[in-house]
Amino acid sequence: MTSSNVFVNTNRSIYQKLPRLLKRTRRDVFISPRIKKSEEIVTVGKLLSSVKPAPRKSILLGECKDGLPFLMQLADDAMGAMLIGGDPGCGKTHQLQVMVESAMWLNQPHDLQVAILTHKPDEWRSFWDQKRQEQFLYQLKPWYDPSAEALIEGLFHLAEERRDGKRQGAAILFILDDLNFIENLSYSAQVNLHWLLAYGAQSDIWIAAGLKANYASEFRFWIDSFRTRITGCTRVSQDAAILSAREDFGEREQIPGFFNIWTGSHRLNYRLPLLGD
Repeated sequence: MTSSNVFVNTNRSIYQKLPRLLKRTRRDVFISPRIKKSEEIVTVGKLLSSVKPAPRKSILLGECKDGLPFLMQLADDAMGAMLIGGDPGCGKTHQLQVMVESAMWLNQPHDLQVAILTHKPDEWRSFWDQKRQEQFLYQLKPWYDPSAEALIEGLFHLAEERRDGKRQGAAILFILDDLNFIENLSYSAQVNLHWLLAYGAQSDIWIAAGLKANYASEFRFWIDSFRTRITGCTRVSQDAAILSAREDFGEREQIPGFFNIWTGSHRLNYRLPLLGD
């Protein structure tokens, strides 16, 4: 087990330990004091504009209540796969898109690539309308496309080769939008994907998935594979407990666009920024 670290960007770096997140994970959170809380519309670009330098392989989660950006570093494989859960319309897909857009802001294509499985590919194609953005795209596939299983199989073999020291390369952020469509995959594809959920981070393949809260009970087998849980507006207590892996989930944020993550002793709340500059 490891502890969490907060890195504060001051004239002199200060490290402060926090309790374990989900008692099994670690977070590397970078906070820039130059970002001030304001009433202005907050975008990904505005939040990240003064985060220099950002830790390698970082992605943005959102804006904390004090107006500071909340970043996660894809560095410790104990963090495992990340699940974003909540009621329909709470912002799960938007959270995943914030992660992807920030990945392109904060990283170089040779350091991080993005692969996406989604039921609505048109919601994601706008990310790749510029040449530099295209360089980050590993693959974009609909769940219903037979080539989706080839993508999963390819990542599975890549992870195995990296574990054996046969291949190196960029980290991959693997987005699973609408995780419930996983049941439409073949048995072998489901086995490969379950293995990636459990061990992919050890080979620099980081999975972030979104799941509607109403699927929580019937998808417990898959949910249990996620070590990192991020939860949005979830009005049914039983669903919230399953998604967050905590029976004492406590008071929940009931506003769409707001999410929280367990720090080991309390929940850290944040809101999603708009996409763009």
